[in-house]
Amino acid sequence: MPPGPPPPPHPPAPAGPSPVGAFLGRALRGDWAGAAQAALWPVGLLLVAAVALAIPSYGQGDDVVVGFGDRMRIALAVLLQALGGGFEVKEAADSVFGTDGGSGLGSELGGGAELSLIPLTVTALWLAAYAVGVRMLRTRLAVRTERGVTAGLEAALRVALLVTGAVLVLGLFAQPTVADEVEISTSPWLAALGALLLGLAVGAGMLHRDGLAQWLAVRPGARAFVRATGTALRALAVVLVLCSLVVLVRLAQADDLGEGSELDGSGVSPFLIALLLLPNLAVLVLGLSWGAPVEVEARGSTPYGGGYEHRAFGLSDLGDAVNSWAVVGALALGLVCALTLGVLAARRSGDRREQLLSAGVLLGLFLLLAGTGGLGVEAAGGLSDSSDQGSGFGSGDALAGGFGIGVSVPDALLFGLLWIFGAALLAPYLLRMTGTRTAPTGSLPPPPLVAPTAPTGPTGFEAPGVPAPAPASAPGDPHTVRLGHQAPPDPAPHDRTQADQAPHDQGPPAPPVPFVPAIPALPAAPALPALPVAPAGPVAYDPSTLSSAPVTPKPRSRALVWVVTLVVAFVVGGGAAAGVLVWQDMESEGTSDKGSTKVTPTPANESAPAPSAETSESPEPSPPDETTEGPAAASGLPDGYHRLTDPMGFSFGVPEVWGREGVKNGTQVTYAGSTGSSHLQVGVIANAGYTSYDNFVTLEKTAKRKDTDYRRLKLERNTFQGRAGAIWEYTYTDESGRTVHAKDQGYVADNGTEYAIMIVGPGELWDSDLSETFRVALESWRLT
Repeated sequence: MPPGPPPPPHPPAPAGPSPVGAFLGRALRGDWAGAAQAALWPVGLLLVAAVALAIPSYGQGDDVVVGFGDRMRIALAVLLQALGGGFEVKEAADSVFGTDGGSGLGSELGGGAELSLIPLTVTALWLAAYAVGVRMLRTRLAVRTERGVTAGLEAALRVALLVTGAVLVLGLFAQPTVADEVEISTSPWLAALGALLLGLAVGAGMLHRDGLAQWLAVRPGARAFVRATGTALRALAVVLVLCSLVVLVRLAQADDLGEGSELDGSGVSPFLIALLLLPNLAVLVLGLSWGAPVEVEARGSTPYGGGYEHRAFGLSDLGDAVNSWAVVGALALGLVCALTLGVLAARRSGDRREQLLSAGVLLGLFLLLAGTGGLGVEAAGGLSDSSDQGSGFGSGDALAGGFGIGVSVPDALLFGLLWIFGAALLAPYLLRMTGTRTAPTGSLPPPPLVAPTAPTGPTGFEAPGVPAPAPASAPGDPHTVRLGHQAPPDPAPHDRTQADQAPHDQGPPAPPVPFVPAIPALPAAPALPALPVAPAGPVAYDPSTLSSAPVTPKPRSRALVWVVTLVVAFVVGGGAAAGVLVWQDMESEGTSDKGSTKVTPTPANESAPAPSAETSESPEPSPPDETTEGPAAASGLPDGYHRLTDPMGFSFGVPEVWGREGVKNGTQVTYAGSTGSSHLQVGVIANAGYTSYDNFVTLEKTAKRKDTDYRRLKLERNTFQGRAGAIWEYTYTDESGRTVHAKDQGYVADNGTEYAIMIVGPGELWDSDLSETFRVALESWRLT
């Protein structure tokens, strides 16, 4: 019969999910209750901190404009910057601020400002709270005996998703509109992304630690990088804690901390605000102690012009502001931090390559903190005319400005390379001199040394051509196997006689132990001529007797080693920092004409042109009534004075014993005598976007706070060489209790550069000496 039809094919098995899909499915079906308990810790920290910051009224008094709810939302916006969020203030869409009906100015003012600040204290506390919650979840997983290779990763994903969602909700909530005038935005999506990345890193590192260790076991390159990163994080944490302690001590000693704050009467301690930024301040201190200056810059633009000012506060400025011992202390702190980094890297690294890798990762982390740990403010706005009267500004006039403070990243890179890698190279030798062992190199220990044995088979069977192993015997047994070239002891005469007289019918004699042929197979045997031989069995492993290196002598005095090492490191690191600083000072003194910084003296009887507001090189004298400070300038200088031409574009008369001392901050030139008790200081600010009077008013606020017994004698507008200027005269008491008299004449030249000519000296010399010196300097002043 014909064959029947073939059986129908079996339906294909349904395709299983991909590994990623299976992983996500297990993560979504997992223990969400435990993940929620872990997520409560970091989210709760943000809420508690926001409530605590919202409690003070911040000096509003009875007229509360910003209520508790708005203050809490603003505090949340500030805290979310620790996770990468933003903080932007702008005019509300329906704001009536500055309209004709509100102010009568007939103009509308609009714009906004953006604050760039990462409070690293909040970041550190948030990570600590996250780690606590994840640790509790890990204990819960162990108790529930959750199975699966990726169970830790699945739990970490659940916690990260919950925290990310909570941060996103808080970011959307922290966008209040204050008094229907000002809106605050927080970039909630950026904050949520930062929380997701940080949460996954912490959660995976703690919950999937065992699986990660197995994955790294077969990847030595990745394992070395992970170990180096862990070492760098630990070392950087230790150093930042040390610098934070220095900052806390300094803040505790600052009696005028509250006087210089805008929070007076608000119920908020400036010390508490400083605690929120403590790691940020520690980064500034660490960079300064290594030689990287703290940079401050301000810029602004108006319809009538703009200005830019840049200041750097380095070790030399620290010495001028405090004393030389402050510079020594800063360098000592930098030395201790660098050696701490090097010692930790040497103790925890497996080899020299891993030490250098740790140093490289540490340098990258330091540069990251230096670049992100500063403060930045950007503002922009506009003023438009909305009435017939106008406001004095053109329609659509733009106003913009910015302010920033932080560590100079290029200098941080330079000095970080010097200090970090110098300490990484020096620390192993330091530990070796002190007798401290570093981390193991990762090589396996040598195998225990045993006597060679012949292969054997089952009992009663011997491989052909292979002698049977000799049983354990007494020390005098001639068949005992010995190491090295030590010949076996000669048997006693009576033993040898008994052996010769033994009957031959007792079976074939046992083959001799191949002692001599085994000697060439041991290449290391000649190095062990004096090793003691055990009576029987394998020789015990003794690392002290097998080391081929000579015995290390007793280390020298540890105190002497530490002193010598500290001195060498201080000289190398401090010398390099000082050299770079000196080089920078020399560069700042350079001029446009071939970089010469030489001051050109002019005899007192040489004819000199009268003061002129023009920057032309023409020697034509200006009219005698161009200055209102003192009588008209004469053609020559009084006896005892000479004219100095400065490379920064001016000249004037000073006493003959006075000379140019140097440039501070690249803008302030100092002239003084041999004693230095009195000096003239000339400030040169190009493209000044302000008047000298406004500048003096701002500087006076700082003088009132810093100078003891400050007393204003004069602060008023005037005319200097036909240009609008200002004169400021005041006294104060210095640290030695002496009265100091200062007088400053400022004006803005027609090229937009502000010049400020100031004299400072003891108050008792003012009437007899300093006032005349200042008069001659002003009357002989001219631009070159």
